[in-house]
Amino acid sequence: MTATSPASTTTENSQVGRSIPGAYAHEVVSGRLEYVTDRRLPGMLHGAVTRSAVPHGRIAGIDTTVAAKMAGVRCVLVGADVPFNLLGPTEADGPVLADEQVRQVGEAIALVAAVDAGTARRAADAIVVDVEPLPVVGDAHAALAPDAPRLHDGGNVAGRIGFASGDVERALSDADTVVERVVSTPAQEHVAIEPPGGVALWEAGQVTIWCGSQNPGLHRRKVARALGIGLEDVRLVSGPVGGAFGARNDDPMPVFLALLARAAGAPVHLRMSREEVMVAGPKRHPFHTSVRIGFGRDGRIAASDMTAIADTGPYVTSGPNVLKTSAEMSVGPYRVPVARFDGQVVYTNNANAGAFRGYGVPQVAFALETAIDQAAAELGIDPVDLRLRNVLRGGDRHGLYGHPVTPGLRVAETLTAAATDDWWVTRAEWRRRARPPWRRGTGIALAIKGVGLGSGRGDAARARLIVSVDGRVRIWAGPNHTGQAIDVAYRQIAADVLGVDPGRIDVVVDDTQLVPESGATAASRSMYAGGSAVAAVCRRLLEALEDVGASDLALGAGRLVSEGRAEFEATFTLPDVADPGMIDPERLGNYAPHRVYGCSAQVVRLEVNELTGEIRVAGVVCAVDCGRAINPGAVVGQAEGGVAQGLGLALMEEYRLVDGRPVTQSLENYLIPTIRDVPPIRTRLVGGDEPTGPMGAKGMAEVVIVPTGPAVAAAVADAVGVRSDRLPITPERLLTALRAQERGPQ
Repeated sequence: MTATSPASTTTENSQVGRSIPGAYAHEVVSGRLEYVTDRRLPGMLHGAVTRSAVPHGRIAGIDTTVAAKMAGVRCVLVGADVPFNLLGPTEADGPVLADEQVRQVGEAIALVAAVDAGTARRAADAIVVDVEPLPVVGDAHAALAPDAPRLHDGGNVAGRIGFASGDVERALSDADTVVERVVSTPAQEHVAIEPPGGVALWEAGQVTIWCGSQNPGLHRRKVARALGIGLEDVRLVSGPVGGAFGARNDDPMPVFLALLARAAGAPVHLRMSREEVMVAGPKRHPFHTSVRIGFGRDGRIAASDMTAIADTGPYVTSGPNVLKTSAEMSVGPYRVPVARFDGQVVYTNNANAGAFRGYGVPQVAFALETAIDQAAAELGIDPVDLRLRNVLRGGDRHGLYGHPVTPGLRVAETLTAAATDDWWVTRAEWRRRARPPWRRGTGIALAIKGVGLGSGRGDAARARLIVSVDGRVRIWAGPNHTGQAIDVAYRQIAADVLGVDPGRIDVVVDDTQLVPESGATAASRSMYAGGSAVAAVCRRLLEALEDVGASDLALGAGRLVSEGRAEFEATFTLPDVADPGMIDPERLGNYAPHRVYGCSAQVVRLEVNELTGEIRVAGVVCAVDCGRAINPGAVVGQAEGGVAQGLGLALMEEYRLVDGRPVTQSLENYLIPTIRDVPPIRTRLVGGDEPTGPMGAKGMAEVVIVPTGPAVAAAVADAVGVRSDRLPITPERLLTALRAQERGPQ
């Protein structure tokens, strides 16, 4: 797997632009790293969870008698034992422990702590839950029917967003060519290497929780609210953690740990099994999406119209926010004169859906990009050329909301970087050299993804810095890391701003007792927001040195310490759009448009066996616009990981349920890419400079998963002429489509 990038501006002493391994790199690859779930404390007990076996029902009774009397059991908790039995401020956020209704298989009903894990599991299994079955809502469309069972008092619609920039119907009727696509994308499992879990300890009325979290501030608030304690009494140490991809944004694990440890009067360890994660953990939102896109004879986009229905499962979690992102990205990185989006997110009794890398963009991008690829074929225009005629340039206005995008956006350059790779340039010759029954094809796709939570959200990150008398610098900053070693990039930024050796800088990102509230490790905001906060706090130190007349840190540190000026704080607030375009400024937060975007273009070459429907991916080119790469090696790692997850979504990963009951309950029947399935990946870093970001950098870790699915679909179409409307493109589905193609119109 290779990476190429334009000429670097890194100087001999500069740290930014160097590929530096994470602090735990050797421990990770050798298996010696102690993750939060590996932590053990003296006198520690073990926890287990009793979960619902039915997708929907009324709880008539919970009998804990047998479990509570078992030898070695220290405590058994049910919903009545939780001071505030909600995971959020409303009923739609779901209970900590279900006590009236269950709304999905795997929903937590009771907690147990015992002297060992086996005893805890047996006690949890011994709890008898009497559930009166209720009608199951197992389909998002069915949830919208007038006679559908209401899963919440307000009905089955968890959120809706609609926006039109003009008369779409007229624009489509005037277009020379209109392409229509109706597609579906599935629920997808995160499959982080480390399942959720950790350990909690109460001391002097305060709880310390070692548990993976992408949003430590939010988890602290959840714990404080559920237990009825002060926020200052909750400390969360959120790393090291073995991956997250969105699953650790708002999960209940820290609340479970704190409840058990307080009730048991001892440290309690709890870790979900892989099977529990598969049944009860959050998934990517399944989408049903339709798009109509019109073109003029010259290939210019005339109008776009998209509708989407997203299945959020039984509770709201991130559903409406995911839909906001889907709406904004429904026009992709293109200039669209007139556009409309109408989307709904609905409640069902299926697996609860939450944040997942890409956050609603892979779903709508699959519809949009496959439509553009189909349009290229119908218009007889090269798919790269068709896109280049329509891409946004830096400073252009967004295709739906009409706000100007940052001048640092480099869509055309990113697409060109992918299209000039040899794997795209030589695609015709490579296709001709296929040997039956294998047929070859190459596809290309393009995507953007906003950086940060979006305008009107008050999105901010913070950093603290202390300098010691010997000139050593300690920085506490967020967002934290969930495996991507963001602390290394923070140190690189600090070293260059301060002009000191990075060995004199310590960075901590994962302890809420030390790190100021900095929001989530999500929305591609860690490098952009956290890196900007680190740069800002380092500049505060430089200003203080200038005040005391010191030319460098070594000379001025002692003076700052003696004057009591050795501690600094800084906040970086992500910029809102200066001109909201067509959005009512009073409703900016309702649509949350972004000012800054990352971009990726991908080329996929693959082979299809026309006798079996089997697909072999031969290679992927991933071009990515991340502004200036602070740590190029880390960027390449993120790109490769995103491509691998994108291939899983495109070809094999599908979380399946029947009437709300999970069918795929383990990695035995839920397939993910292995090392044998991930082909050579050529990562091409597109040089750029985001003027609002730290050292010119911006986020990129989510956008790299977005183009993979449509690029795979385009390659399949190039190979065998089948345009897939459903992910994953399994051999069974493709073979069925090939047979139908052979039969012709019926």
